[in-house]
Amino acid sequence: MWEIKKHFREDEKVIYEGTPSWLGYIGYFIFFIFIFFPPLMLIGVWGIMKKLSTKYAITDKRIVSRYGIISEDFKAASFRHITSVRIKQGLIGKIFNFGNIIVDTAGSGVGLDFIWVYVENPIQVKNQIEKCME
Repeated sequence: MWEIKKHFREDEKVIYEGTPSWLGYIGYFIFFIFIFFPPLMLIGVWGIMKKLSTKYAITDKRIVSRYGIISEDFKAASFRHITSVRIKQGLIGKIFNFGNIIVDTAGSGVGLDFIWVYVENPIQVKNQIEKCME
């Protein structure tokens, strides 16, 4: 349903493909489990749908992001356009080993083009991106 592969070129080889960690969405689940008031339950459902519809990938040529529940937002950047890769982790992220990966690209204007949220093993994923940049 929410595939990212349809955006790949035929000559691309996938090196990494992932989604946000379930642990990053714990706040949505707390609302969903403990507050059974129907309007607030929608927050939990929205969080689940957001998680399921978000995909990240590293191919041998570029990084790719796909977002969207109803509409689709697709982004891609070749490694030669990436200027830096950073990780942002809160306390819960450090405990459960997930965090945000921020990828800056040349010419993005504001300096932030990609923010991959709640990525499991963020240091490993960051290292993989940097390895592909070499």
